[in-house]
Amino acid sequence: MSFDNCSGRPVPIPHDRARARSFVHPEFSAIKDTHPRRKVLPVKSTKQNSDTISLKILTPTEARTLEAIADRIFPATETPGAVEAGALDYIDRALAGDYKPLRTLYRNGLRAVDKHAWEKFGRKFTELDGVEKDNVLSDFQSGQTQILKNAADFFETVRCHILEGVFCEPHYGGNKDLIGWRLVGFPGQQYGYREAYINKPVDLEPVATVEPPAENK
Repeated sequence: MSFDNCSGRPVPIPHDRARARSFVHPEFSAIKDTHPRRKVLPVKSTKQNSDTISLKILTPTEARTLEAIADRIFPATETPGAVEAGALDYIDRALAGDYKPLRTLYRNGLRAVDKHAWEKFGRKFTELDGVEKDNVLSDFQSGQTQILKNAADFFETVRCHILEGVFCEPHYGGNKDLIGWRLVGFPGQQYGYREAYINKPVDLEPVATVEPPAENK
């Protein structure tokens, strides 16, 4: 069973995912916040993390492991990363709804990540340094670990969902304060444009289609 493809959820992920890490190709390990020609709208950091969200499906231990994975896939630099953008909240909500069939994959996969970290470095995944975490995740992406039969599928599923959580419509739980859209200059669902913006970036404040619930503001 393969989960290589993302769901049909409307997620405006840009083609130039320069900042999202790939653990197979070393050239992607140098994270760039933006395309050099793109003007970035102001982005404010939030306090979103595994301790501040109200979990629906994930256990606190699973959430902390997933948070550590998200921080390596799309890390914070001068601007917020996946954790600050609410990727954990997005995934937890999705597992309570549309992604319910993937709960077992997540539970087995997150447990396997911790087990592999113990076997390889003698510590929990959350206690490893960045290089060690990347080493563990690289084994999962390439399917080189025997701890989880579908390790590569698990890694690709989580990576895809983390990116969804950064760039999705905020009413799905992610993209807090439109962080993801601001990072890539995506204008969102504008009701109209004062000018054509031909051969120039759209530097408007992004607009979401639906306001997120009050508890997520």
